[in-house]
Amino acid sequence: MSPLQDGILFHHLLASRGDPYLLVSQMVFADRGVLDRYLAAVQQVVDRHDILRTTFVWEGLSSPAQVVWRKAPLEVREVELDEDGGPGSEQLKRRFDPRQYRIDLGRAPLLRIVIAREPGSTRWLLLELQHHLIGDHTTLEIMHAEVRAVLEGRGHELAAPQPFRNLVAQARLGMDAKAHEAFFRSMLADIDEPTLPFGLSQVHGDGSGVGEAHRMLPQALNERLRQQARRLGVSLASLCHLAWAQVVALSSGRRAGGVRHGAVRPHACRCRRRPCHGLVHQHLAHPARPGRDWS
Repeated sequence: MSPLQDGILFHHLLASRGDPYLLVSQMVFADRGVLDRYLAAVQQVVDRHDILRTTFVWEGLSSPAQVVWRKAPLEVREVELDEDGGPGSEQLKRRFDPRQYRIDLGRAPLLRIVIAREPGSTRWLLLELQHHLIGDHTTLEIMHAEVRAVLEGRGHELAAPQPFRNLVAQARLGMDAKAHEAFFRSMLADIDEPTLPFGLSQVHGDGSGVGEAHRMLPQALNERLRQQARRLGVSLASLCHLAWAQVVALSSGRRAGGVRHGAVRPHACRCRRRPCHGLVHQHLAHPARPGRDWS
C-alpha cells in the first residue's frame, strides 16, 4: 500500500459509522437498455485495471496489504424508490449517504453501483460509490473516458493499462521512512495546538447537523483563477486549498505561517504521461501566510 492509502484506511477503521472516504456520483439514463450497455462497458474497464480489482486486508497481518483479484464482477444493486418520496436522486442520496453508509473493503471491486427506475418515468437512475482507497475524482474522469471509448467502439484504441503496483513500489522504495518523518517534522514541528476557526472545538459527530451552501463563481473569476494556476504551475485545487487555509488562519487567530494546508499534487509516476488509474495524488503540507500577495 502507498502511504496515502495507509492514512485513508486508518480513518476508515477509526470511523464507527459511515465512511469519510466514500465518493458518490449520480447519472441518469434514458432507458434500461442504455443503462445495461453502460454497466457492461464499466465491467470491461474494471477488467483492465488492477487497482479497480483491489481489496484490502489487515486482520492478523503485521501491516495492511492490498490484494488484486483476477476477476471482480461489478456489484449492481437494484432498489425501488417511493413514488411519493420526492425526487429519485434525492432518495438515493439519502439512502446511501456516506455519513451512515459503508462498503466492505474485502470484496472487489470497491466500486458499487445502485440503480433504480425514476418514479413516474421510464428513465433509470444510477448512483456510483467509489472508495477513495482505489482512486479519486481524477480516476473517475479517466474511467468515464475509457467507458465512453468502449461504448463508441474505440476500446481497442485504449493504451495498455499501467500496473498500480509500480506506483506503490515507487512510493515505498523511493525514500525510507526516516526521511519522510524528517520532512514532515520540519513542516509540522512548530504546531503545538489545534487550529480552531472561531474557537469551535466540539465539532465531532455524524455530520447530520452540518449545513451546506453552494454558489457558482462568476465566469470571469473562474477564468482568472485558472490562469493564475497555470502561471504558478499548480492545480486549481491547490490554489483553492491555499485560499481556504488563509480563511482558516484568519478565523482562528493563528500567527502567520502557523497554519498548514494540504496541497494535492499528482504523484510523479513513471507512466510516460499515460493516464493512471488509482490514487496517484500525494498530499504535502505547506504554510499558509495570511496577507501574502499571491498575485
